Parts: sequence; C-alpha cells; structure tokens
Amino acid sequence: MTITQHGATPAPGVPDDKTFHTIAAKFALKGHALHRTVRADDGRVTYTASRWNQSRAFTHWNDVLAFLTVVGGAE
Repeated sequence: MTITQHGATPAPGVPDDKTFHTIAAKFALKGHALHRTVRADDGRVTYTASRWNQSRAFTHWNDVLAFLTVVGGAE
C-alpha cells in the first residue's frame, strides 16, 4: 500500500476499500464474515473468511474470490 496526498493506493493484487467491502457483503449474504489484516512490520495483507467458529485464511485475493465461488456467493 502506498500513501499519497490523495489517500492510500493499494499494492498490486490488493483490492481497494470499495472492492473489499463489496466482496465482504457477498460473503455476508452467504453467512460468512470476511476480515482483512495488514501486518504492521511488512505490510502484508491476509484475509480470513469465517463461519460457525471455523475459518480459512488466505494470502492472495484471487484465493478469496475462488472461495466465494465455492460457497456460492459469486455471480
């Protein structure tokens, strides 16, 4: 992620806020919660999809989108 005078620009392969929240809403419609965590030391982003005390962690946005397809939330 790069910080500029116009706000934050995500790193390549990392969705912007609007895209992330849109996909998180699609997960929510299927009963899953999607969370994003940015590591303070190196800026790496991880995603966690959880439901009913079970979770899956992803390091690549494409894997998140593929899992959304598996749970039936992709169009």
